[in-house]
Amino acid sequence: MEIVLYASAGLVAGLGARNLTTRLAGRPPARCACEAACTGGAVVAALVGPTPAAALLLAALVWWCVCLSAVDLLVRRLPNVLTVPGAVAVVALAAGAGSGRAALAGAGLLAGPMLLAHLVSPRSLGAGDVKLAVGVGAAAGVAGPVAWLLVAVGPPLLTATAGLLMRVGQRWRPRAGPGLVPHGPSMCAVTVLALLTVA
Repeated sequence: MEIVLYASAGLVAGLGARNLTTRLAGRPPARCACEAACTGGAVVAALVGPTPAAALLLAALVWWCVCLSAVDLLVRRLPNVLTVPGAVAVVALAAGAGSGRAALAGAGLLAGPMLLAHLVSPRSLGAGDVKLAVGVGAAAGVAGPVAWLLVAVGPPLLTATAGLLMRVGQRWRPRAGPGLVPHGPSMCAVTVLALLTVA
């Protein structure tokens, strides 16, 4: 019964994510993508969350990451209205649970190097990615060093792989123009997987 409740809540959250994404991006994401991702994430959170509160927080993290990824895939931008409140919420919840120092350390250690990379080459790494790093770094910091290491190392590898595949695809389809690979979805996907794995 609990799984059914989480699945139902995830579906509703997915519909909300789709509507929010459409408003922020100016066009809708792929049909049923947000709904499927939020429903699946909520069910997995219910299965692996050690407590109902932890499961709820994991499901909320999934929703946040789905919204961010969908917008970034559509318009190659991570809006402040999602990154900043999300990061503040993660740090505040961690502080309330007595893990504020771990959250701040995780956020600083991940966002600091990314900020330097952004200042050196803004076209390679956007400011939105740096802001997102604060939130996902804080969440990973609370989850522990293994989760944080996954979140630090996994996204660059995933984005680089996606870029390589896009380049290979362009060789087979020369008329397809060069495209930028958004980094946000990789950061979100690896963070969710890392936290669900260590939960």
